[in-house]
Amino acid sequence: MKIRYPLILFFLLSSAVSAQYKVKLAEHAFVGVHPNLETYFFVEKLAVERINNYVFDIKGTDYSHQPIVHFGFKHFQSFQNDPIVIRAADILQQLRDSLHDNGPIMDYLLNQQAFPGKGPRYARAKTDRKPVNNQQQVLSLLPELTDSLRSFYLKANVGEFLKTNRAFYEGALQEVSRDIHSSSFSDIEKWYGQKFPQYDLYISPAMPITPGDDSYRGFGAQISSPGGMIPSMVVSTSKMLKPLGSLSQYHEYGFDNRDVTQFIAYHEIAHSFVNPLLEKYALELRGDSALYIKEWKAKTAPYGIADWYICVTEHLVRLGEIRIALAMGNVKEAERLRNLHVVEQHMVLIPLLEKKILEYEGNRKKYPTYVSYLPQLVGYIRSLTPQVVREQYLKYNPQ
Repeated sequence: MKIRYPLILFFLLSSAVSAQYKVKLAEHAFVGVHPNLETYFFVEKLAVERINNYVFDIKGTDYSHQPIVHFGFKHFQSFQNDPIVIRAADILQQLRDSLHDNGPIMDYLLNQQAFPGKGPRYARAKTDRKPVNNQQQVLSLLPELTDSLRSFYLKANVGEFLKTNRAFYEGALQEVSRDIHSSSFSDIEKWYGQKFPQYDLYISPAMPITPGDDSYRGFGAQISSPGGMIPSMVVSTSKMLKPLGSLSQYHEYGFDNRDVTQFIAYHEIAHSFVNPLLEKYALELRGDSALYIKEWKAKTAPYGIADWYICVTEHLVRLGEIRIALAMGNVKEAERLRNLHVVEQHMVLIPLLEKKILEYEGNRKKYPTYVSYLPQLVGYIRSLTPQVVREQYLKYNPQ
């Protein structure tokens, strides 16, 4: 039986028409819509008319399967040649050519006050995050981009658009909230032996994704707060909708996809538990790149796994998903995840890691937290040989 908190929908409206919507999922977790993200994707869509593409936002592509993307573009198209959009397009082109992603933009925007507010979300936030790959210079463009987005929010009256289409956004939130169990967050914390101040999940109906039955996108952001890092997740629509004449005609909203919602939500949250801890072993693990055999690497490349360190990270995150499902008593979900991760997505070391992790699960007095057991887990992975890896690969990918 699924246990959920009553779905409480909050609608916040300031005098400057800053519309936000939230559904409470658990005592310290919610899913909502953030005006900064919606504003960004409205502007990105206009900017792509000048710079041709940015991630899945591609000039000339039909996005009628995503109502907010489609009708939002029509609504704001009159601002196509506005100086704000022209300047934003120039900044986005520089960011795209350097970052090849808009994830850092979303991360930055979620750490700012909701438009039309200005400044950091939390004035005395604790953070130890550092730019990677010498990106400091290009990331310095983010404050300027945010200023342009805030100006667009006010000039184009984005808040009024969000308010007018309140029913659509509320409907989308209801679709997502049905598929996230309120107990999941405490179950995840129990398995890892660690807690975070809260969990902020966001849907972005304005985030463009290309047409396709299995087309969706999720991004894990980190929000810095005085109490520490707040794991966050941003997700696009994951269900293609038939075009209708107006947003008010929709009674489906593109988020009614249980498997995708649960996978993205729990997967991205799990990264918040795994990634910071694993960074300590990054140099050692990268030294074992010979384990990432050529044929296996080709199979995992389509899932954004570019090197051995990322491969290990994704194995550990997916391992946690499966074991937490079992801890929750959901054997069927665990089997579904095994098939998804091991068979479909080629995380072929998971069966070996499941055997190893039993040592952690069966001796929580000795290993009260995941971080206390991680040296054993990393040591086991480093003890593997290319021959063992190849045998495991061929077991699920016979020649």
